[in-house]
Formats: sequence, C-alpha cells, structure tokens
Amino acid sequence: MKANNFVPVALAIQKRNRTCIVAKITCFVGDSEPILAVAWRNQPGTMDAISLPVAVIEYAERVGVANFFLRNDRTMTMRTCSLATFRRGRLGADNERYVPLAWLRAVLWRDWRFATQVVHIADLPEMGSEKIEQLALEF
Repeated sequence: MKANNFVPVALAIQKRNRTCIVAKITCFVGDSEPILAVAWRNQPGTMDAISLPVAVIEYAERVGVANFFLRNDRTMTMRTCSLATFRRGRLGADNERYVPLAWLRAVLWRDWRFATQVVHIADLPEMGSEKIEQLALEF
C-alpha cells in the first residue's frame, strides 16, 4: 500500500452466520504507515485478552502491516504490539489468536483515518476461502 494511494479498509469475516467487521487497516492522521487497528469498547470476554482471526492477521501481514493498535475512545487510551506478537498468542478452536492485554504496551492516543471500504476476507481466493474438511482416517 503506497502512501499516495493508501485507502483504509474495514476487514469483515463471517462469524456465527453473520458478517462482522473485526478490524481495519488504516493509518494515523498525518502518517502513511499502514496499521491494523481495533476500536475497543470493553466487549464481554475482552477484559484480559484481545483476539483476531488468523486470516485477518495473515492478510494484514501480506499488505505490509507491522503493528497492531487497540484504542479505547471512551477513555482516550491506546495500546500497541507488533503484529508478530499474535503468532505467540494462543490459537483458539475458533481459529483466532488470543493475546493477553498485558503483552501490549501503552502509547499516546492518536486519531486514525476512517475506513470507507470493506474487504471481505473469505471472499479473497488467496485466503483459502474454500471449505476445509477433516480427512477421514482409515482404520
């Protein structure tokens, strides 16, 4: 994503039979470096950890994202870690990587650009959107 034609995008996945925006690839206002960003609203289950689908992490890495930011707009606080940190996180049965919030460091709150387009992760052929089935074992 080149700075002069960078377009922030929301990342959508299918989750529990509905389309959910789970993150965005954007950049801070006045900056051109792409970041993976989540606006956090103290959702149930996120008091100690944050999770991202593996497909979202892989997509972000492929388009040149190096850092993840978690922003709480109500308290004007922000945390960050490298995107590579998610590789160390626990892989859940839901194919999401879980990272303890303690692994993120506090940074100054910054404003980022709004996303006006949506990328549906499962719609990308290179993401392996085909159905994956368990192979039958022969006994």
